[in-house]
Amino acid sequence: MSTLNGADNENELRVINEFLDELRDTASQLQVLLGNLRSRSVPLSEGLATLKREASNLRSHAHGLNLPMIKLVTHRLDEYVGELKDLTGSEIDEIQVFIDRIEKLADGEAVEETDAPAVVRALPAKRSADIDFGKIEKKNVEILLVLPEKAMARIVERELANCGYRTSVVRDAFAAIETVVRTRPDMVLAAMELGLLTGTDLGCALAAMPATERIPYAVLTSYEWGSPKLKGLPPRAALVRKGAQFSDDLAETLARFDIT
Repeated sequence: MSTLNGADNENELRVINEFLDELRDTASQLQVLLGNLRSRSVPLSEGLATLKREASNLRSHAHGLNLPMIKLVTHRLDEYVGELKDLTGSEIDEIQVFIDRIEKLADGEAVEETDAPAVVRALPAKRSADIDFGKIEKKNVEILLVLPEKAMARIVERELANCGYRTSVVRDAFAAIETVVRTRPDMVLAAMELGLLTGTDLGCALAAMPATERIPYAVLTSYEWGSPKLKGLPPRAALVRKGAQFSDDLAETLARFDIT
C-alpha cells in the first residue's frame, strides 16, 4: 500500500511541476503580449482573444490540482477577461496585476491561508460590459454567487455591480465550500438547485463550520417562506425571490446583513 501511495504522490508531484512549468511559460508569453498591446504592435482584438483563450486554459488546468492560490487567481483572471468586450490602457494595467501575481505564485511565492482573502481582494474587480464604472463608487465588498445558470448569474452580477460590489461566481456547491473557506466573502448568495446538493445543504454546511458560520448567506429561489422546499434552511439565512420581488429582496437582504 505504501508503494502505491508513493507512486501516487510522485505522479501528483510530476503533474504539478509540469503545470507550473506551463504556467511560467504562459505568464512570460502574456507579459510580452501586454507589452505589445501597449505599443499597439498587436491589434487589441487579437490580443484580447489570446488573453481569453489562455486564461480559460489556465483556469481549467489548475482546477484539479492542489494549488489553492493559483486556482483562485486563475479563476479570477478568467472571470475578468471573460467580461471584456475590448481593451483600454486601464484594463491592460489591471490584467498586468493578475499576470504579475501568477508569475510570483508559479515561482514559489507562499501565501498563508490567513492572507489569502486579502490577496484575492487586491486583484482587480471584474467589469460588467454594460455598466459605466466611472459613475459608481467601488466598494471593498465581495459577494460570492453560487449560480449554475449563466443568464441568472449575469442578472445578479449586474444588479450588484450597480451598487459597486465585487462579485465572483462558482457553479456548484462543492467548489463554493472551498472558495468560501479560502476567500471569506462578505456574503454568499446561492441558487436553491445546485445539482447533487441544494442551497439548503450548502447553507447548513457553511453554518456548521466555525470558519464560515458568521458569513451572511442568502438563497435565490422562486419559493416563498413556508415552502417545504426551504425546510432546514439555517435561521440566519435570507431569501431573495426571483421575479418582480428580486430587487427589493436583494436590497433588503443587503441591509439586513449591514452590507454597505
